[in-house]
Amino acid sequence: MIWQTLQNPELGCSSYIIGDEVTGQGLVVDPLGALGVDHYVLAAQDLGVDIRMVVETHVHADHASSARALAALLGVPHGISHAAPARFDHQDLKDQEDLTFGMLSVTVWETPGHTPDSLSFVVRDLRRSRAPWAVLTGDSLFVGDVGRPDLADADDQAIRQAAQKQHDSVHRLLTLSDGVELWPAHYGSSPCGGIFMNKSPHSTIGFERQANPFVSMDEETFVDQTLRLLKPPPEDAALLRQNNLAGIS
Repeated sequence: MIWQTLQNPELGCSSYIIGDEVTGQGLVVDPLGALGVDHYVLAAQDLGVDIRMVVETHVHADHASSARALAALLGVPHGISHAAPARFDHQDLKDQEDLTFGMLSVTVWETPGHTPDSLSFVVRDLRRSRAPWAVLTGDSLFVGDVGRPDLADADDQAIRQAAQKQHDSVHRLLTLSDGVELWPAHYGSSPCGGIFMNKSPHSTIGFERQANPFVSMDEETFVDQTLRLLKPPPEDAALLRQNNLAGIS
């Protein structure tokens, strides 16, 4: 498998180029507007990846996305959750849908909470095993933390309900085996998580099961703690989300 992480340390954001090493077929996950579409095109060329799709784990509210622009430039589908109220042409992604690139398999899991349209992508290298190798968790489960539930809705009751869904999504992700690598969309000082977000950009399901303070909480405690420990929201969060929903990079 070809795997490349592309990061913006100032924003604490991670994006990914993943491909099948034999056919070269692959995809880009959560491309960042700050890096520009040319950065992804050139990186994919260097890796020998033929980008067949651009996907996003959710509609972001902390940075501009370049997913629509990259997909349009390459003439490939732009996949986002069917629950996202996007105002541009895209491919709806639904729970348990399999995306195949040679012997690379990416299975869509709906993991709402951070936003109603949050997805995780379970990655398998079928040349080696049918067992999951990694999971891209977006803003659902971080290293040491979980995603905040307040960026898609300002209503207090809706935020509490989102936090309840986040609890369920985290525990769905914990059904994966301990050895599965965890690669979230944010790390370090990103405002999309709480105060416990680790500076490491990746972990494993097993380590988070042991060390993440949120995974052992019952739902009521999880919701209360998630809301109590919220950081200030990202600057211009509502505008960034609306621009990303409109496909403005």
